Parts: sequence; C-alpha cells; structure tokens
Amino acid sequence: MGKNNLKLKDLVTLGVFSAIYFVGMFVVGMPLGFSVVAFLFYPLACAIISGVITMFFMAKVQKPWALFIFGLIPGLIMTLMGHTPVVAIHSAIIALIAEFVRRSFGFKSIKGNIITHSVLSMWLVGSFLQIFLMQDVYYKLTEKMAGAEYASELIALPLWIVPVLYISAFIGGLIGGKFGAKVLNKHFKKAGLA
Repeated sequence: MGKNNLKLKDLVTLGVFSAIYFVGMFVVGMPLGFSVVAFLFYPLACAIISGVITMFFMAKVQKPWALFIFGLIPGLIMTLMGHTPVVAIHSAIIALIAEFVRRSFGFKSIKGNIITHSVLSMWLVGSFLQIFLMQDVYYKLTEKMAGAEYASELIALPLWIVPVLYISAFIGGLIGGKFGAKVLNKHFKKAGLA
C-alpha cells in the first residue's frame, strides 16, 4: 500500500470526526428547526460551527478520498433516517467537488482547506433542495414529523431561496474555516500546514 492510501487509523479518525460533525449538525439544527424562517439560517450556522471540526479533520488526514468519504457520510445517514435520496446524492456531488478543490490547492494549504470547507458546507442545502425535487414525498415525511402547517410552510418556499442558501453556506464556511484555522493554528504548524 502506498503512503497516500487510507489506512485503518485514517478510517477510524474519519469515523470519529464524522460522528462529531453529525452531532454538531443536530446541536445547531434542533433550535433552528422549530421555525421555517429560523431553519433558513441552518446552512449558514452549521457551516460556521462545523469549521473547527472539518479543519481539524483535514489537518489530521491529508490523503486522497478522505474528505469525500467524510462529506458523504452525513448525507447517507440523513437519508437512512428518513430524508429523501436527494440529500445523499447531493452530498455525494458536493463532497466530490470539495475533494477536487482540496487537491487543487494541495493538502497542506490552510487557505485551500478553508475554501474546501466552504465548498463542502454547501451540501447542507440538500435538506432544502429535496423540497423542490421531491415535493410530494417531502411533504408527507415532514407532515408526519412536524405537522401539516409546518410542512405547508416549507413547500411554499420560493425556488430563488436555493441559490441564496448556497451562498450563505459558502460564506458561513469561510467564516467557520477561518475561525477553525485560528483556533487550530498550533496544530496546523505541527502538521506542516501553511
């Protein structure tokens, strides 16, 4: 096996950080989920809060495909928990783009890792994208969990909100990535990131 191949310890690290990321998503999402208006801030807030987690993960595992797997896991879990397949497919596409963004900057670039986190954070919009791509299915799922009024408010959201959410997730990712880089400055130097 080459030194750039993912090894067991990398996969264990990946699993631990994915679990922490997923818990963080719920901690951020629960209070925002009680109102449709507040829920619109979820991609921005989660991208900011998850910056430390993602930046730390990228410093720990500087190997091809690690970030892709890391970005794929939350979308798969959400789909298994009852969301539509749109979330998993969307997260796979965004994670793949983020993987190649990271490679283009190099694994040891802090600036590249910040931008990579920003791109990866856009997967959070998948929760909203399913509203427009699988509206009837999404309505039924949401009605069961949160009631008809909440479900009706969500499916009434205008389509133009999607690009706004992508932009907010990306901006949140920049803020979170920069914050993560500042918090983990000493660790980054130790890991050889510049």
